[in-house]
Amino acid sequence: MNKTRLAAFAFSALAISMANAAQYNVVELEANNKGLNVFPSDINASGEISVNVATPFNPPIDASLLNFESQTLIDGLTDIEAAKIGNYNDADYTFLYRLIAGNREGLTNQQIANRHAYLETNNGSDFIPGFDVNDTDTNEYTFSNDTLVRGLNDAGTTVGSSFDVFYTLDYTQEAGTDITYVVNDFYSRAFATVNNTTIELPPIDDTAGGLSAAYDINNNNQVVGYSTAELNSTTLQLAVDNCNDDDVRGDEPAEVCLRRINIATSTGTSSGKALELSFQRRGTIWQLDNQGQIISTKELGLLYTPEADDIRNFESKALAINDNGVAVGESQDQYRDTVFIRTFAAVFDGDTVTGITDDQTFTSSTATDINNNGLVVGSGVKQVNGISRSKFFVYDINTNETTFPEDFFLGSSSVAKAINNSGLVVGKGEVETGVSARRSQAFLYDTNTSEFTNLNDLIQCNAPYTLVDAGSINDDGVIAASALVRVAAQNISGENVIDSNGDEVIIDKIISVRLQPIPGGTIDDCGDTTPDDVEVVNTDRKGAGFGILSLVVLMMVAIRRRVHK
Repeated sequence: MNKTRLAAFAFSALAISMANAAQYNVVELEANNKGLNVFPSDINASGEISVNVATPFNPPIDASLLNFESQTLIDGLTDIEAAKIGNYNDADYTFLYRLIAGNREGLTNQQIANRHAYLETNNGSDFIPGFDVNDTDTNEYTFSNDTLVRGLNDAGTTVGSSFDVFYTLDYTQEAGTDITYVVNDFYSRAFATVNNTTIELPPIDDTAGGLSAAYDINNNNQVVGYSTAELNSTTLQLAVDNCNDDDVRGDEPAEVCLRRINIATSTGTSSGKALELSFQRRGTIWQLDNQGQIISTKELGLLYTPEADDIRNFESKALAINDNGVAVGESQDQYRDTVFIRTFAAVFDGDTVTGITDDQTFTSSTATDINNNGLVVGSGVKQVNGISRSKFFVYDINTNETTFPEDFFLGSSSVAKAINNSGLVVGKGEVETGVSARRSQAFLYDTNTSEFTNLNDLIQCNAPYTLVDAGSINDDGVIAASALVRVAAQNISGENVIDSNGDEVIIDKIISVRLQPIPGGTIDDCGDTTPDDVEVVNTDRKGAGFGILSLVVLMMVAIRRRVHK
């Protein structure tokens, strides 16, 4: 953290802690120093928070994989000779990073992770490598593979998904040409980190690597997510068989051929989900022992039972699980007795799959969390004044009742992210009307009193934060949230960006914070908590340039999480 930012934070933290005219202290996480934007995903009983970093600082550049004879590098680098030996000035470092990041699927290009995962503890932030390994040349992680952490239990076990680590593969073609390929063996795969050891949670069907992702883990070491369950594509199977046949594959290693399949089927269509669409995909529960070893893998069902001759692919996902082993998430289902299939919130209890929202009112829905008392939260999409809006809900398994509490206003879209065992719900909702791109702020909802509160009303009035999302809450009421702050823009080295006048470039940035309850705290009268003068600055100007706001949107969609019960 730079000195200016540190001083500002120290002052604001002191001011907040000295005032009781608030119910929560705002504490910035140390992981905010790891990259341009940081997003929390879960919190456990001891207050540990799992976080994801978008565009990490100080990405490694492998000069051995760069073609310094290319016109692109000749024209783009300011000091090509220094770059050849790995000595990069700020301009060249930025240029090379953008060049590499823009060729993420190149078979001979270095791969740099755009997402890192960390576990925030009382002692700082610990890196979660996923399937990354130490490079034998540098004795450091390769930082080549994207990793997302989504769930965390009270023992500190984290779960999520990670790409396989990328590695170089030297190959001499029949014509004598030497090529260095960059490959990995699979794309997204679920993992659990137990005692600093990464445990692979493979898909039920791993053809072409398959896909799996973990979203949550309870205190009984049951991990939930989804995986590819059955291959429905003869085309994909034939392609894999050809890759493994020396006489058919062509003049390239099998590993390269298989990666071509993953690239084509993962990114080669407008949907970007062709690999997923080659499989039946099902919610999955992996049961681990205390050492992290897989005891069993359970495939979950669907809300809809397809006809025997229905060749379409269907999907269910488990997004959260309580300590009783009841999971919630979503499943595809038949829509209003038509041929159309939509995704709806679902409860997975043993072999039974139960829907929560009716398709006469809602066009889609999802369940994001469940507590140990059987209260489920999520959101459903319905028409409000002729416009599709998401509305958060609370569903009681014990009474089979679904309620949609009042949120910020009638036309506000709201999403519930998590619920604790005391029945406190956190999430986010729109706070503006009459604009196409509406700003969202974080909320707290008490199921016991039906009280809905903007979380920004519960922090000190002059706090330099706008709480835009609350993703998790533990039983002590400690909340992991995302906040918008105005700070100096940073480059990929984590250094402040200076404009031509020698001034810092100031931007709006998303950071991760811990909301710590203040014993005896009261609500201050701050007036209007939805200021009209907040302007989001485009960070692509004045050299700041990494498309921060687009990353914010992408990360919030990718993570789309619940959090601890």
